[in-house]
Amino acid sequence: MRLVLSVLAVSLAACATPGTPTDPRDALLSGLVGDWDNRAQFAAAPVELKVPPSVDAEWLDLQHARFTRVDAPALGDRVLYLEWRNGGPDGPISRQRIWSFRSDPVDGLRMDFYAFVDGKPYAGTSNEAGAVANLTSGTLRGYGSACALRLESQPAGFVAAISAEQCTITAASGRRMGINARVELTAEGNLL
Repeated sequence: MRLVLSVLAVSLAACATPGTPTDPRDALLSGLVGDWDNRAQFAAAPVELKVPPSVDAEWLDLQHARFTRVDAPALGDRVLYLEWRNGGPDGPISRQRIWSFRSDPVDGLRMDFYAFVDGKPYAGTSNEAGAVANLTSGTLRGYGSACALRLESQPAGFVAAISAEQCTITAASGRRMGINARVELTAEGNLL
C-alpha cells in the first residue's frame, strides 16, 4: 500500500533589506526557521480524520515543528534540521529530517531531503552549537535526486513541487511511500 505524505503550506515571512540582493536560499531558510504547528488545521478537520496514523486510510494528527538552521558542512552551507513532535512542542518525536538547499549549475536551485538512520543522538539538540556538524550522507538516508525539489523561477517568485508519481521512497518501516510537496516563495521572500 502506498502512503502519500503531504507537506502543509504555511505563510512565512523572510527578512531582507529592501534593495539588497538576496540569495533565494537565504530567504527560504529565514522564512522557515522557527516553530510551527498545524493546530488550526487540526481543529477545523472533520472528526473522521482525527484517528491514529494508518496506511489504510486518510488521517491527520496534531504536529509541532521546529526548523533550525544548522552547521552540517558535508551537506552544504544552507542546511535546516527539522524536528516534528506529536501533539505539541514537548510531545514525542514523530520525524527528524534534514533539508539542504543548493544551487546546481544544471538544475538550478534545489532542496535535498534526508532522514536520519538513527536520530536519537540528535533529538532535542537543534539549538546546541555543532550538534549536527558531523552529519554526512552516510549517517542519513537520502531521498535521491528524483525527490529533490527544484525551485523554478516564476514572475512572482519561485515554486517548488514534487509529486508522488515522481518521488517514491522506502520508509524505515519498509513501506513504499509517495511524497507530495509544494513550496512557493514570493520575490519578497515570503513562503506561501
